[in-house]
Amino acid sequence: MNRVLARNWWALALRGAAAILLGVLALLMPGVTVATLALTFSAYLLLDGVFAILAGLRASRHHERSLPFILEGAVSLIAGIVAALWPAASLFALVFLIAAWSVVTGLAEVMSAWRMERTHGKWAWGVAGALSILFGLSMWILPALGLLALAWGVAAYLIAFGLLALVTAVRLRHCHRGNGALGNGGMTATV
Repeated sequence: MNRVLARNWWALALRGAAAILLGVLALLMPGVTVATLALTFSAYLLLDGVFAILAGLRASRHHERSLPFILEGAVSLIAGIVAALWPAASLFALVFLIAAWSVVTGLAEVMSAWRMERTHGKWAWGVAGALSILFGLSMWILPALGLLALAWGVAAYLIAFGLLALVTAVRLRHCHRGNGALGNGGMTATV
C-alpha cells in the first residue's frame, strides 16, 4: 500500500485541492441555499468517491490492502448520489447525511493511516481521519446548528482536511522521488 500511495501522491493532492476549493467557496457564500450546498457537496462526494475507489483498485492490483479505500469510495459515492437526487431535502436530513458520511470515511481514513509508514505522512492522514470523525459526531450531536453554521462547519472541515491531505501528498511525493522508482522494495526516505 505504501508504494501505491507514494506512486499516486498526485491523486491525494487533487483530493486535498478540491476540498480546499470547496471549503473556501462555502466560507465565502454562507447564505447559500441547502439545495445548492447539497449539489455542490454532492459533486465533491462523487469526485472523492471515484478517487478513493481508484486508489483501492490500484492497491488491489499490487496485492495491497484495498478495503479501506474501496469502503470510503463506496460510501462517498452513495452519499453523493443521495445528495444529488434530493437537493431540496431538509436541513436535518443533510446534516445527518454529512455526519454519517464523515464518520464512516473518517474511520476508513484512520484504518488506512494505521497501515502507512511514519515517513509517508501517517500522522497527517490519521489526523485527517480523526477530524472527519469529530466533524461527523458534532453534526450528529447538534443537528439544529442552522445553515450558516453548517456552511461554516463544512468550510472549516474541508479546508483543514484538504490541507492535511496536501501535507500527506507532499510527504508521499518526497518519498516516491527520494527512492526513485521504489525499486529497493521499501521506502526508507525520511523527511
